[in-house]
Amino acid sequence: MEPLALSGTPKIIASLLIGFALGVLMARSGLASRKTFTDQFAFRDNTFAIVFLVSLTVGVPMFFFSAKYNLIKLDPHDYTVWGVVFGAMLTGIGLALCGHFPSTAIASAATGRLYSLWILFGMLMAFPILRWARPIVKDFVYSRPESFNPETWISKDVLLY
Repeated sequence: MEPLALSGTPKIIASLLIGFALGVLMARSGLASRKTFTDQFAFRDNTFAIVFLVSLTVGVPMFFFSAKYNLIKLDPHDYTVWGVVFGAMLTGIGLALCGHFPSTAIASAATGRLYSLWILFGMLMAFPILRWARPIVKDFVYSRPESFNPETWISKDVLLY
């Protein structure tokens, strides 16, 4: 049996229902507004931190038990340290420039905020740019050592790059 194997119309219906529910939750919690992010970093409103910590508190055990009972298959061995670092840097830059994560930008556009259309346009333009940059980034990521001993990794490699 393949875990959570949906195909065809049931897969589309399940995806739409889950996406709609997550979008409603983001809009109700205030994450669809970039004001929530700016207020968090200005220490005026902790809504973002609360929602983020609650999602971690619920999501981490959910993924752990889903993997433990073979509902999903997680394979963290496919990731490289430098690939994760590079992806986190791109996400941070996007958050700083736009005030949204990709999922909150979609929820923001669905609530009628027109500035979100520019964010969605930028996300779509990222695909051809990443296709062009992939060989360069791939060579950089795979040429780095994969050992993640914090004492040697932080002191040597981070200071060199």
